[in-house]
Amino acid sequence: MPPLVSIVVPIFNDAETLAAALESCVAQTLPDIEIICVDDASTDASVEVVAQFQSRDPRVRLIREPKNRSALQARRAGAMAASADHLLFLDGDDELAPEAASTALARAQATHADITGFGVTVIGTDGHTGGRYEQKLQPTQTTMLGTEVLRGLFPIGQPAQGQLWRYLFRTQLVRDAYETLPDDLVLTRVNDLPLMFLIASLATSYASIPDRLYRYHLGRGGSGHRVDSLERATFYTGAIASVDSIRSAVAALAKTSPDPALINESYTSVRSWIIAYVCHQLVGRSDSSVLEDALAHLRSQASLTDVVRAATRFFPETLTTLRYHAPWQDIAATPKSSVLLATSNLRTGGVSAVLLAQARYLLAAGLRVTIVARKAGSDRTLLPSGADFVELTESGLHAQWAEWGELCRSRGIDVVIDHQVLYTPHWPEFALVARAEGAATIGWVHNFVGRPVYDGTDRLEILEKCAATLARIVVLSPLDVAYFKLRGVPHVLFAPNPPSEMLRSAPAPRRRTAPTGRIELVWWGRLEEHTKKISELLATAEHLRDLEVDFHLTIIGPEWEGLTPEKVNAEAMKRRIADRVKAIGSLQGTELLERIDAADAFVSTSIIEGYQLTIAEAQSRGLPVLMYELPWLALVNGGSGILTAPQGDSRMLATRAAELARDGERYELMVRASLEASRRAHSPDFAALYLEIIGGKFPESSSPEPTFEDARLLLGLMLFYAERAPKTQQRQPSVVLRLTDRAWRWATPAGQALLRTVPGLRPFARRVKRRLTGR
Repeated sequence: MPPLVSIVVPIFNDAETLAAALESCVAQTLPDIEIICVDDASTDASVEVVAQFQSRDPRVRLIREPKNRSALQARRAGAMAASADHLLFLDGDDELAPEAASTALARAQATHADITGFGVTVIGTDGHTGGRYEQKLQPTQTTMLGTEVLRGLFPIGQPAQGQLWRYLFRTQLVRDAYETLPDDLVLTRVNDLPLMFLIASLATSYASIPDRLYRYHLGRGGSGHRVDSLERATFYTGAIASVDSIRSAVAALAKTSPDPALINESYTSVRSWIIAYVCHQLVGRSDSSVLEDALAHLRSQASLTDVVRAATRFFPETLTTLRYHAPWQDIAATPKSSVLLATSNLRTGGVSAVLLAQARYLLAAGLRVTIVARKAGSDRTLLPSGADFVELTESGLHAQWAEWGELCRSRGIDVVIDHQVLYTPHWPEFALVARAEGAATIGWVHNFVGRPVYDGTDRLEILEKCAATLARIVVLSPLDVAYFKLRGVPHVLFAPNPPSEMLRSAPAPRRRTAPTGRIELVWWGRLEEHTKKISELLATAEHLRDLEVDFHLTIIGPEWEGLTPEKVNAEAMKRRIADRVKAIGSLQGTELLERIDAADAFVSTSIIEGYQLTIAEAQSRGLPVLMYELPWLALVNGGSGILTAPQGDSRMLATRAAELARDGERYELMVRASLEASRRAHSPDFAALYLEIIGGKFPESSSPEPTFEDARLLLGLMLFYAERAPKTQQRQPSVVLRLTDRAWRWATPAGQALLRTVPGLRPFARRVKRRLTGR
């Protein structure tokens, strides 16, 4: 009488655990079974263990493979040799519950199911059972018919569970699945899921029982080990090759399936899950010395697009590691039709002003423009006609990355221009997700590269280390280009910001004449102490009073981080300059323009800026500019219409204002120079420039090679900003240490080259090193 259930046990070097596995087989409450052990060319005592059981139980059979061909082929040999109409698979390091065969068979016979599922007990290395993984392995459906079997066992968009030992199969179904595979196929990693997918695709009926009939020992197999070599990484990535190996079989099954789309979509989902899981394992288990090579090998098995899409769906946290290991990819030289402009939210001035101007130029060039705000609170009245606006609705970063991918995909985005790369830490993940959807990302840097050093943040370090996620980095000055190139980031160029939107349709400025009595000074912007240095503005007014200059200073702008017009005026009262200084709050449009035109000069005490739109606005109205030195600012190169004082020297800045007030001829020369500088600033064809940039082209002159003078100036500026970081940050040793170590690491290569050429700078270099490192 033939057996009712065949138990197939693939074996490879399982001597230590095999006795327990076989003991669970011979102890089955169903006596009518056969136990087919297939030895896959073991080199330990596995065969001897099987022989011992054969001597005591005739139901135990042994098939010996002449060479190792993986568990896939060992199971094939067992399935082809099976005598029973139903079979179970048991790994050599696990066990069956005593009633496994009888209970599963009873359910299969009662329902005529091709596949009968049952529960699993997961035993950890510490002997404990239960946990989330065990819960995931329990059956979730009672019965399924037709294509619902595949849909239920491999739900699209969900983690793929393809363990063969969770089911009792109709033997012929397993054989039919094997017939779709090459006889010589060897799978060293994830050798069960591909077969299980084919079986599920062929099955027409499924039933299950909740009984936990299989005892799975977690951690005994090849998973769970540290990735300490490329060889180990190759072992993990072998899972992708396993899934890829059934691609042709899946295609053939789809042709005969009543639902070919389901077959293909399910397979794509399974492959995506495996890629994501492998990536998750490599990121979580790789030694730091191996990680770069491990991820490079992963990309050789699956494209970066597939890796990022899979990670975004299943293990989004891995993107925060992948962003440091992405290879650079240039902008494709193909026609562009759809551009996404990204920011935190839309508001007047600053970053938003540049973004909105870009949007208008690109719309005029015939492109579709989508403006995306990552946060709530945008002023939608600022949107140019024809631009689409999207505010991300998801609150968590992981969900936002998925939303970003869908946005790029559904709108056919060709290029993303991200205006937040210097202000937010997670732009690289957004850039990776966009690339996976075919959209290159351009990072638009809105401030001098020393800004993060001054702020005491790691934003510059992130920008350097994740630069390869960006197809281009656009900065605002040649000195910024020099910084990135000295740091090994070549794909950087500088481009001027567009003209102020406030002045786009403004009337021509009035003809200015030198002030004959009181000189009217004006300042406008946000009332921010950190970068705008409102306290220096008030100090300059004090010195003007002491110099007996007849002046009045109007301060225009909204409160910022707690600094209000009322507080500015209260401070002016304390300094006894309230009769000469007045903060009047925020003005816009015509009111602001009228105040600017009523003034005689613009004064600025900013400690750091990237473009300083207010200078461009002032010069366009013919105002002379009094400001602290910002030597990288392309906007003020040549000093046309500008008088400067060293940073923090408010007395000198006041002296410059006094000289201007007392010299009418010089004043009128400055007015003409400001207007000429404004004409030069407005002369570029911005529409053509932006089309070049998003098209992957730009003139060589916009990406000059760094000089030793650039290195010297950058070194001094980085020291300057490191020393002037706010004291609230200086009291945090970890921030300061990261800041100074980063600054010195940055300075070393460029500094060494500079000192070899100019040895006379060595005393200066020693002073810098002592300041930065304390050594």
